[in-house]
Amino acid sequence: MGTVRSTLRSLLRHFLFLLGFVPIRAIAQNEVDAVRLSTVAPGGTARSIGLANAFGALGADGAAIAINPAGAGLYRTSELSLSLGFDVNSIKSAFYGTSASRAQSRLYLGNFTLALNSPAEKGSDWRGSTFGLVYDRQATHHWSSQASASGIPSSILDDFAWQAEGTRIPDIYDALPFTSGLAYETYGIDPIDPADTVGTSYVPALPAGALVDQTGTLESHGATTSTSFFYANNYMDRFYIGASLGIVGFRYKEVSSHSETVPDGSIDLKDLTFREQLNVTGNGIDLKIGFIARLTDRFRAGLAIHSPMWTQLNDVYTTDMRTSFRTPSPNDGRTNYSASSPENVYNYRVNSPWKAVASAAYVAGQHGLVSIDYTYTDYAQARFRPSNKLVDNYSFNIENDAIKSSFRAVHAVRVGTEWRSGNWYFRLGWGFVPDAYRKDDLRHGLAQRTYAGGLGYRSDHLGIDLGMNYVQGSSTYYPYDASIVGPVTESRSTIRSLITVSLRP
Repeated sequence: MGTVRSTLRSLLRHFLFLLGFVPIRAIAQNEVDAVRLSTVAPGGTARSIGLANAFGALGADGAAIAINPAGAGLYRTSELSLSLGFDVNSIKSAFYGTSASRAQSRLYLGNFTLALNSPAEKGSDWRGSTFGLVYDRQATHHWSSQASASGIPSSILDDFAWQAEGTRIPDIYDALPFTSGLAYETYGIDPIDPADTVGTSYVPALPAGALVDQTGTLESHGATTSTSFFYANNYMDRFYIGASLGIVGFRYKEVSSHSETVPDGSIDLKDLTFREQLNVTGNGIDLKIGFIARLTDRFRAGLAIHSPMWTQLNDVYTTDMRTSFRTPSPNDGRTNYSASSPENVYNYRVNSPWKAVASAAYVAGQHGLVSIDYTYTDYAQARFRPSNKLVDNYSFNIENDAIKSSFRAVHAVRVGTEWRSGNWYFRLGWGFVPDAYRKDDLRHGLAQRTYAGGLGYRSDHLGIDLGMNYVQGSSTYYPYDASIVGPVTESRSTIRSLITVSLRP
């Protein structure tokens, strides 16, 4: 923290200001963002989640549009339904043998369905069409997590020093404005030779092997929703076809913080905090087409194809860093330093992968049914694209190569059953979705499992249903470079409940 370095900082600040320096790209757009957008599932109604949303061949429910829009062809009358949900999302983290847990809860509108049935003329082979709209909440981004551990023999500053290696001091802000540039400005990293103003090697403000206590927190909010307009028809009560056009809404806000404390009083660095803020909003469209065949009076089978979600997204990304030292600076007596990155605003597109859904159901007359859905999704086919609203020559080749090398095809299964006693219905279901990361990827986690149940009461004109899901899964991430720090393993669980009120004329 000498005079030479302080003078250099001042000169650099003025030089960059005169140039009108604005970074053209942050690290916000990466393969994690692509899989987050691509990971959606039917939000459904209370009836459908009671069967774990195994509804592709059943139809006549608001959940069908998100799975196989041909299911709308099984409506025999118009229907209006509203589903309210309540989620409790919990994360239990393990980091170097230390566990921590956090939870968030939220009340929300899960599904709104307006299905208008238009019977055909008497004697027509086409028995009647159904059209309308469905609002469906297909992913939640409301999560809170914390991971803490003591005595870790590495620091995020080691990573920042490595990132800055080979970068001239006058270029460090330009090249690394969101990471190493902040660490340099707050004295978290230093050139090996402080007198060399064009040095290209850096060291952290910690001796090698120094032990630190670390805490990482993350707060995220938002949701992925779809508002779909659909049409379906029924040919001789044997063959059903349908299509939908969906308007996708995506909102994601994340604030993450990485803090370190140095317990060794002989080391000048006392503590540091590196914080990231990301806000992503956007919209898009998708298409779904499908058919259902009634092979016998009791057995049905269906197939649906889901197009990519073609989305246009807007990012706002910033970082800041704070350090605290034990020894006051000889220049101004300061012990605390802080720096903030520029605000990166960026527009781009993401195409989620295609999906195929195969379904089958056995309907035991008025007594009950058993249903199964199979979904194929190759997450390695997700792609970033330049914005079509701006002139942008950036190719996203690096990000798309990371998607292809990180993710794999996933085979998901949902199974459900419903049985009737008078006007009462009783439901159970189970779902299995493998983790999208390749098995050899360090971030690979356990498959997501859904355990479902529900009940309902239905008359000719009114239905009241209650459904519940317990969803379990796990994921792995690294606070910084995986070669120098251990993983954080997160066990995620959601308790989801929906209540649906449906009206029929």
